[in-house]
Amino acid sequence: MKEKPIFIRSQKELQKLNRSKFKPVFVDAYSRQIKELFLVENPKFSANKKIVFSSSKFKNFTKKKDKDFNHIYFPWNNHLVKCVKENDYFKLKTNRNRNLITTPEQKKLYNYKVAIFGMSVGSNIAFVLTQAGISREVVVADFDELDTTNLNRILGGVHQIGLNKSIMAARRIYEDNPYAKVRTLTNGVNEKNLELLLKQKKINCIVEEIDFIPIKIAIRKLAIKYKIPVLMVTDNGDGIVLHIERYDFGYKKIFHKDLKYWQKKLLEFKDQKGSEKKIAGGIIMDDIVGGAHMHDPRMLESVKKTLDNELVSWSQLGSAAILGGVYVTYAIKQIVTGKEKRLEVRAHINPNF
Repeated sequence: MKEKPIFIRSQKELQKLNRSKFKPVFVDAYSRQIKELFLVENPKFSANKKIVFSSSKFKNFTKKKDKDFNHIYFPWNNHLVKCVKENDYFKLKTNRNRNLITTPEQKKLYNYKVAIFGMSVGSNIAFVLTQAGISREVVVADFDELDTTNLNRILGGVHQIGLNKSIMAARRIYEDNPYAKVRTLTNGVNEKNLELLLKQKKINCIVEEIDFIPIKIAIRKLAIKYKIPVLMVTDNGDGIVLHIERYDFGYKKIFHKDLKYWQKKLLEFKDQKGSEKKIAGGIIMDDIVGGAHMHDPRMLESVKKTLDNELVSWSQLGSAAILGGVYVTYAIKQIVTGKEKRLEVRAHINPNF
């Protein structure tokens, strides 16, 4: 199951690929990119594109750049793309961010390593981060496979049903940035593999979007130990609840509560087999979302129906999942650039006309 693009390093490899039984679809992105790149580096010519592209200045530029490309093969969709090299791609990809994000800030954001655990809401977060040019090195984790019922909130298609969600997310990230480095945890995240990544300093920030309460707590205990910030979004009807816990600043609590509180809760979870859903529902309502802030009667009703097994799962809207991607991306940008310095945040964000 391939989730990484293949860089074709020689003419021989290229010829072999083109002679294969399933000849790839060739996309010459480079010929358009080189024009874009010239204008990005010479913005004064942008008003006279037709004239400048026939000028000696542009011809000299293309001659200088005539070997600055890669052939990149995407095996899952059988496309072969001729594309500018990484530095030029990054320059093009982030060009429209300029001034809103400074060049030093953009480089810092690109090198900031984010891990995203849980690919339902998390996949939206991963895609918005990538689109913004944040986190060249990213970890995505989910043991689950895509079902049709996921498609109301995961940006995918019917052709991907049955595909592991982290593989699906990795492919989309690579299609947006073939120079990314995506580590996929297809068996999900656990204390062992997370601690290894933290020891190896592969993660600067965790975005946690997992339903299982014990692993939510375990992730935060490790984040406290290794001083890593944790962000999380919880759906709240059309809105979201954004959580930020700055363990990198020495914050010690988990969802506003001391560790002893959570040790007691986890014992309840362990001892009351068969009631995990109700305990989890109570924790989500009281400790995570904050039931007093959940005013949408339909959302409250859906929680009750889920706990009474009248609904299969917690009700979620795709628009809220995308909203979560937007706000987590904004929050990470504020953290990396030093503009967000609070120890913890629980922000209730609801669209309101």
